[in-house]
Amino acid sequence: MKKLDLNMAAQEFETVSQEMHLFYNRETGEFDFYNDFFGDENGDLERFEDAAWIDLPDSQEIDEYGIMVDFTETITDPRKHELLCVALNGRGAFRRFKDLLHDLDLTEEWYSFKHDAYVEIVKAWCADNGIEYSDDSERSKSSK
Repeated sequence: MKKLDLNMAAQEFETVSQEMHLFYNRETGEFDFYNDFFGDENGDLERFEDAAWIDLPDSQEIDEYGIMVDFTETITDPRKHELLCVALNGRGAFRRFKDLLHDLDLTEEWYSFKHDAYVEIVKAWCADNGIEYSDDSERSKSSK
């Protein structure tokens, strides 16, 4: 069986939302989804009851807000750190945070941090489900 590619899986995990439920087929290596909003128009939820399909963590388990907080803690510039902390408070935190990232020229750093966080989530999920994975980024880092 082919090993799961961590970077590709991290991208799939990023699509999880409250309405979007992702599944991984351990036999074929494919990802597929079920969307609550579209219901049966988007496919039959019962097909994911097959033992080959494993559900991915839901959006609460992934906790993107927590990832944003963790990122904020890595910012050493006191002004930027404070602005990000304020942006994370109250309703609309996700939008304010992402707008502020652009204003503070931290967008690239955020997406890199977020991707790395998702890779770690995928690794933990693989360990919990007995799925082997490959990490090409580690090989490319060690070959430099």
